Order: sequence, then C-alpha cells, then structure tokens
Amino acid sequence: MAGLTARLVSAIGLDPARQRTLLGLRLRLLRRQFEREPGRIVGLLLLLVIAGPIVLLMAIGTGFAYRLAPQPWPVQVLAGVLVGLWLAWIALPLLAFRTNEGLDLSRLLLYPLRTRDLVASALIGTLFDVPSYLTLPFFLAILIGWSDQPLLYTVIVPGVLIAYALMMVSGQLVLTASAGLLRSRRFRELAIVFFSLLGSSCYFINRVVEGWFRAIDAADLQRLQPLLFLRWLPPGACAQAVASTAEGNWVEAVLWLAYALGWLALLLWMWWKLLLRMTTDAATWALPALEAKPPQRRPQSPGERITTLLGGRLPTPITATAMKEFRMIWRVPQRRIGLLQSIVAPLVLILAVFIGDIEALSRLPEWTALALPGVMLFSTWGLSTNMLGMESRGLATLLLTPAPRWQIFAGKGLAYLFTALLPTTVYTVILALTARNALILYGLVAAVAMALIVIAVNTAVAPYVTYPFDENSPTRQHAGGKWLTGVAQVLGVPLAIFVISAPATAPLMLGIWWNRAEVAGVGVLVGLAYAAGVCSVAIRWAGAQLTRREPEVLEAAKVLDS
Repeated sequence: MAGLTARLVSAIGLDPARQRTLLGLRLRLLRRQFEREPGRIVGLLLLLVIAGPIVLLMAIGTGFAYRLAPQPWPVQVLAGVLVGLWLAWIALPLLAFRTNEGLDLSRLLLYPLRTRDLVASALIGTLFDVPSYLTLPFFLAILIGWSDQPLLYTVIVPGVLIAYALMMVSGQLVLTASAGLLRSRRFRELAIVFFSLLGSSCYFINRVVEGWFRAIDAADLQRLQPLLFLRWLPPGACAQAVASTAEGNWVEAVLWLAYALGWLALLLWMWWKLLLRMTTDAATWALPALEAKPPQRRPQSPGERITTLLGGRLPTPITATAMKEFRMIWRVPQRRIGLLQSIVAPLVLILAVFIGDIEALSRLPEWTALALPGVMLFSTWGLSTNMLGMESRGLATLLLTPAPRWQIFAGKGLAYLFTALLPTTVYTVILALTARNALILYGLVAAVAMALIVIAVNTAVAPYVTYPFDENSPTRQHAGGKWLTGVAQVLGVPLAIFVISAPATAPLMLGIWWNRAEVAGVGVLVGLAYAAGVCSVAIRWAGAQLTRREPEVLEAAKVLDS
C-alpha cells in the first residue's frame, strides 16, 4: 500500500520522501499545539459540541433536499452549498488569520524544497484543520442524497473533489496574498469592530430577511433559480455539471467540469507565483511604511481627565495604573470592542423590543430599573476578566514597579468602574426621562454596587485564574492554558458573582416588589456600602496573593511566540 501511494505521489511530480517528512512535521506540530496549551483541547471539544450538531443538522437538511425536493431545487441547493462552503473557506483567513495553523511556509523557505512540494504539503495540511471536519458532513450528504441516481456519481465524485480543492486553494491564496495586511494592527482593529458590530446587528438582519420572505410568494420562489448565477463561480460550475448530467447532456457536464478545473489551475498558478515571490523576496507583501510625522501636542483623553481630577486624592500608583488602563482599553481592539458592545447591546435590545412603538418607552414599569445592574454586570465583567493576563507582554514590566500590589489592583478597578459607568449612566438618563420614575436612579446606585462586586470577584481570582493574551493576534484563540481555568471562568466566577451580589441587589428587588420606594432607596445605599467593603477586602487580599505568586502568574500569562 505504501509503495502504491509513493508511486502515485511520484506520478504527479512530488517527492514521496519529502511529503512524508512534511506530513510528519504537520502532525507533530498539531500534537505540540495541544501539549503546549491543553486548553485548546477543551476549546476544540466545545466547538465540536456546539457547532457540530448545528453543522450535522444543516448537512442532514441538505441531504433531504437532494432526495425529496422537487425539481429543479436539488441542484439549486447543491450549488448553494458548494458556493457557501467556498466563500467560508475564503473568509476564514480574514476571521481566524490562518487555516493551516501548524505549518508556516515562510519558515520552510530556508530548506531545499521545491515549490510544488511546499504547495502540496500546505494543501494536504488543511485536511487536519477544523474547517475540513465541518465540511465533511456536507460532502457525505451530497453522496448519500444522490445515491438513488448512481449514474450521477461519475460527475458528482470528481465535482466534489474539484470543489474541495478550490476551497483549499482559495483559502491559502487569500491567506498568502493578504498576509501583510492581516498582520497590520489597523486591519485587526477594523475587522474586530466590524464583525462584533455585525454580530450585534443580527436582529436587524433577521428583520430584513423576514421582510424579504414575506414579500415573495410561492410563484416567485418557484421561478427563483440561483444556479443560473452561481454556476459561473468555480464551485457552482461543479453543481451545473451535475445538473447537465441529470438532463442527459454529458458533453455540457464535461465542459462545466473543465471550466471548474480551469479556475483551479488559475488559482494554483496565482498561489504558485505568490510563493515564488516569497522565495525570491523572503517576505510576504506588506503595507508601505508610514512617514514619520512631527510630534504634536495630544489633548487629554477622558480617562486622563478623570485621573487628573482624582490625582491629588489617591496614591500615585493608583492613578498611574488607572490612566494606563484607560489607554489600553481604547488602544487594544479586543478590549475596545468589549466597551463598544456594552454600549451597542442595550441599544439594540431597546430597539428590538420597542421598534414600531417607541412611545411605549414612556409606559415602562418600575422593574425596568433592574436592567441597569444587568447592563453594568456584563460591561464590568467583560472589562475586568483576566485583568493580569490582559497586560500581555507588559505584565513583567508592570510587576517590576515598586508599588504595592493592592494599589495596582485598585487602579485597574477604578478604570473599569468609570469605563463601565459611562454607558450605564447614559442609559439611566434615557430611562429616567422616558419612564419618569425615581426607581431608575436607585437602579443606577445598585448598578454601581454590582460593578464593585464584579471587580472584587475578578480581582480575587486574578492571582489564580490568569491565561495568556496576545494583543498582536487577530483572534483570541488562547483557551487559557489549563482546563481548570476554563471551568473557573465559566462556572466558578459567575456563581461567585451571583451569590456575593445578592445582598447588594436584593433591596432594589424588594422595594419594587413591595412598591416601597423608601425601602429601595435605603437598601441600595446599604448595598453600595457593602459592595465597597467587599471590593476593598478583595483588592487587599489579591495584592497579598499576587506578591506571593508572582512567578506563577508570570508563567501562566506568558505569551508563546509562534
């Protein structure tokens, strides 16, 4: 069997020994990724558990469409599936930067390897990536769905293979062509903001799609034939070949397969030329260097103004740490988007509930005040999670400062509190002006207490639950290093916040339940004092623990350079 495989590899102009070596290298790198960061195993299992059933249901649905849908919809669905998967493979480099995560071709250029061997090894390496596992059910559905017409297999099998090759080559081509752009910080920031806001706008997208479906009737749906347009795309040509074969037009089917093969050859040639450019220039395309600008006086940011106001009343390490956190929250795109989502998400929720009847805002009930602690909960939680790990490569420098460790935590907590308080205050003013209820202001006080509790819990666990964060990475792929870290983040921290925050938010709930504003007013003030005490104790305790565990924290937060 091995000899037959070697002869086949040699027949297409590849070196069997080098292909075995590169394949072994790919598998070894894959194994070391999981050994170096076991949390990736948990992340992969969660992805398969969450996305796996969804993918399987979608694949099963397409299989039933191939078998049971009336003509001409089986081939229409086939075209949609192949083109959709092809576009997904093209978008993967933009979303996750690399689909062949373990094998970096730029590092193999130092060795005497032919370009065709490098290209083949990169394509074979994609077989071990998660997208291939998620694509496989759709291909199995194609083979099973058309099993009642075995004669079509003469076109379906080569068509599926060509489509899969197009997906792999297109993804690698996009990755290679845009490597310099993808490494730029500006692109990462724009991509994170765009996709996060896109996710926050799912409701409006759903309303648009729903309105479109209501606008068309059964006759319009029957006349709709997307294959007429999709067949001109490379994977769509494979679906058109199947449609032509089903109609008995074998010559046309062969021509459509040849058209798809032509696209495959063109994309392979383009990728080949890019790899040759990498070989000769020893670097991928990069963005042009920006010209140096003369230094300009920068106006104070809101965070600097806040810390300036408090600078004379707080120790210098606290104000300096708070100012640094304000800057990093805005400069690091992954942290900035957390702030933007805390602003956009409540607005989207309000519009989703009251769209079409904005005047209903003035008839909001008293329990609306309970929404403010919820908004503050998610805002502060997103900002303060993994507060030491978010320092990334600067954590070692931060711990070199001779400041007491509790003052570092106090400065971070101060920055998180003010940052989360700004959008919550805006929504408080909106709700107070529309609902005209004093309980809304009590809700703001309870929200501040909730923020202090969240900061206290995340501060207390920071010396023990810390994981790497790479601000230069376009995605947050680190799983936390150990599975215990993930369990603590998913179960331990939320449970602790729920239990500890109960005394701070219960008075507001009781005041609304009994319709006693004075109970809510006095209760939220007592709850605020309680939350401040808990936060103070947690900060002092976490500072002492960090002093004792600094080497362990640095090791847990160490960013491994790829």
